Amino acid sequence: MMSTPEKFREYAADCLQKATDAETPNEKNIHLNMALAWVRLAHQSEAIGTLVDTAREASGSMESEP
Repeated sequence: MMSTPEKFREYAADCLQKATDAETPNEKNIHLNMALAWVRLAHQSEAIGTLVDTAREASGSMESEP
């Protein structure tokens, strides 16, 4: 199963392909901007995942303290 950031990057790649196939500069620009948004979302998703993992680890270590 593909993780969410990987899926977002797949969507970005699809947008880049559509930008390559675009018939007008405006259409190309729209697809490039959509690709950028998907890549940014992938980065944000990874950052949030890291924060959640860190919080869980910290919470677990606090439970084992007297």
